[in-house]
Amino acid sequence: MKPIIYLFFLIGLHVHCHHLPGHHNDQETDENPAEHQHPPLEEEQGNNIAKCHKIAPSNTDFAFRLYRLIASDGAGRNVFFSPVGISTAMAMLSLGAKSETLSQIHKGLAFNLLEIEEKEIHEGFHHLIHMLNRPNNKAVVNIGNALFIEESLKLLPKFLEDANTLYESEAFSSNFQNTAIAEKQINDYVKNKTHGKIPQAVDDLNPSTVMVLLNYIFFKGFWERPFNTLSIMEEDFFVNASTTVKVNLMYKGSYYKYLHDDDLFCSVVEIPYKGDASALFILPDEGKMQQVEDRLGKGHLSKWAKALEYQKIELYIPKFSMSTSYDVTSFLQTIGVKNVFGGNADLSGIVEEGNLEVSRVIHKAVVDVHENGTEAAAVTVIEIQYMSFQIRPPLPVFKCNRPFLFLIFEKITNSILFFGKVMNPNEK
Repeated sequence: MKPIIYLFFLIGLHVHCHHLPGHHNDQETDENPAEHQHPPLEEEQGNNIAKCHKIAPSNTDFAFRLYRLIASDGAGRNVFFSPVGISTAMAMLSLGAKSETLSQIHKGLAFNLLEIEEKEIHEGFHHLIHMLNRPNNKAVVNIGNALFIEESLKLLPKFLEDANTLYESEAFSSNFQNTAIAEKQINDYVKNKTHGKIPQAVDDLNPSTVMVLLNYIFFKGFWERPFNTLSIMEEDFFVNASTTVKVNLMYKGSYYKYLHDDDLFCSVVEIPYKGDASALFILPDEGKMQQVEDRLGKGHLSKWAKALEYQKIELYIPKFSMSTSYDVTSFLQTIGVKNVFGGNADLSGIVEEGNLEVSRVIHKAVVDVHENGTEAAAVTVIEIQYMSFQIRPPLPVFKCNRPFLFLIFEKITNSILFFGKVMNPNEK
């Protein structure tokens, strides 16, 4: 049996939205929150932000390209994944890639080496990790990496150093000859880092495993204007022309950044968390979901950032839960990341001896959105082996009673943390 390296990239999200004590009136004050802006970051953070922004357009491009592939592969199904988790995973993997294998990873992640140097890519992810982990943000984000290494495996010192310096990776010695012990070590680590959201990351490690590379993200936020449990109502959700389901809609009448994009035929609302994160809900006009999916890109996010305006709206968001699992291998191959999965793979920057190839990349995610907040978790697994050769006046109404898209993004770093589509809120 061929020795195998498993690389696990785990992403966890945990959001709580608390109600204001004694506050039962959903039709809030007419105070416009546009006047209440977040204080500027410390001046010394400017360089970190600039380096994060250097990679942000490519990360956003990758997010939308991957979304379209996932959505088209499972037409009519819910979608949920963490683009920044997969981008970070593949970027970290690229530390050990060379020649055409490295070039394909860069192109697949939407990096053009005529516009950005390889050094700047890794520095960008380094500062992204640093900025997301900043302790003074009320929207808490924790991101980190770890290597679990078989004692007999000889990793190149530069790979270990770069993983530690650029991606802040921890390193642990593991006994993969006893898979039960190795699985417990990894699962305990992941459970702790994701605050229990992912209690069992691995359960079928191959006895030939020699390394696990792991990345996690944990997010915890509080809505700036919480939803009121008393205003939840059961209504119809129109999945398609022939299918209707009953859902619980959360309601709030308040000021939000809102617009209707006449060119893209959709309505957009930004729902902020306390701190520097927001959820962006995109509701296509009747019959326009496919058109929105086909055309949506980073240019629209830039456009909306300038065009969204505070106005008082009636907001309806359904409670929903979903669980997704994707073999990302074929999606990555479709966008040009091919050599790393076959006999032409060049991952000679990882180990001193032996030819490695990636066998598959798996991504799993769960999300639960309810009146008290949002809980979600995701895991990406990369396995590497030795080579074998209606409007209600006077307020606008944003009512998600038909399929919609949503993003959770960190505003300072311009990073999409999670990306989803809800086709049926009752589909588990």
